[in-house]
Amino acid sequence: MQIVPIVSRGYDSNVYVIIAGKVAVIDTGLSASRLEQRLRSVVAPERVDYVINTHAHIDHCGGNALFPNAKTLVHELDARAMSEGSFYGTASLFSTKLCARYHRVLREGDVIDLNGARLEVLHTPGHTPGSVCLYLAREAALFSGDTLFAGGSFGRADLGGNMQQLKQSLRRLASLEIEALYPGHMEVVRGREARESARLAWEIAEEYY
Repeated sequence: MQIVPIVSRGYDSNVYVIIAGKVAVIDTGLSASRLEQRLRSVVAPERVDYVINTHAHIDHCGGNALFPNAKTLVHELDARAMSEGSFYGTASLFSTKLCARYHRVLREGDVIDLNGARLEVLHTPGHTPGSVCLYLAREAALFSGDTLFAGGSFGRADLGGNMQQLKQSLRRLASLEIEALYPGHMEVVRGREARESARLAWEIAEEYY
């Protein structure tokens, strides 16, 4: 198994390519054209089996159309915001009109089997109702979307979200074994910094919100 991070610039989300027996892309940034340039040296879009959106904000779903053969997966609580094109108001923030289709909805405890890597779906609402994190248990690797960032920061809750739910989600992640943190924005961190990020985020959220 290989994990290839494509770290974001500006408001674009990070994109993660997992190459195992099957190929998955986690989040797709703001637009297909921008992602295609960044993805070119990693994998051909036609080879991608799954696109997994951690939540339905446009900066994480805008490149979905680049993958003609992929099945698009999103949590059931965010599916409507994606298919209707509202993206919880984020489409208008970027002056974008896009209705992204999906093929399957995700729920807590689902497992996405890539034939060599098994991604467990953790429903972590708060940033949006259907925000998810994806966990590789064997590697203790967490793809956290905008629920959790490195250094104890976390996503906003004013674009379809709920701060009380976000606090509960951060509390859950603080109890998880994390050796590598792959967030929706900012840098990837490993080891102690990865382990401490969730605990710090939960403590900060509890103290200030």
